[in-house]
Amino acid sequence: MNTIILNGSPKGNSINSNSRIFAEEFIRNMKNPCEIRCIANADTKELARYAAGFDAIIIILPLYIHAMPGIVMKFIENMEPAATEDKYIGFIIQAGFMETAQERFVEAYFADLAKQLNYNYLGTVSKGEAAGIYMYPKMFKKVFRLLNDLGSAYEETNAFDKNIVKELGKPYELSKSILVILSIVNKIGLSNVGWHRELKKNNTFDKRLDKPFL
Repeated sequence: MNTIILNGSPKGNSINSNSRIFAEEFIRNMKNPCEIRCIANADTKELARYAAGFDAIIIILPLYIHAMPGIVMKFIENMEPAATEDKYIGFIIQAGFMETAQERFVEAYFADLAKQLNYNYLGTVSKGEAAGIYMYPKMFKKVFRLLNDLGSAYEETNAFDKNIVKELGKPYELSKSILVILSIVNKIGLSNVGWHRELKKNNTFDKRLDKPFL
């Protein structure tokens, strides 16, 4: 099945785009890798027309507090309903929240969107705790391997492998024991280490407690 991968990150092909990394890992072990296009900085009308020429569209995107990037919404608004019954669309979400239950709302929207566009719904793959992938790639070797396997399986079956999707989606919800550990980590300040490093790098650390809208 002729498939196009669309990188829906506002960062586009930047080295710190996790969606770019996801797209590259998805096609890494394919015998005939899918074409990857960036939505960022593209003419969304033109890109929507181009993507409509493929059998399947897979959009890989970040999720920001339950909201998709505006560029992805703009692309979707420029899509036309398929004229035939043999078109497919699927989504791969990477988000900062650990638990993928956070993505259930947008997953329901995507399923309904596919129906409105007369596309067969491939499903939505969700991976939480993905914000640090570009910063600490060595810590995500298992995630990369699962994405490699997901892409290889897709090339063979034209579908998302349910077992791999389930594995990537763990944890769906946080257990009580994990919540206790996270509470302790937060109290002693370990959860802020990476965030503070980024603030210092951008010379904004001294403004971290500012409340401009008050």
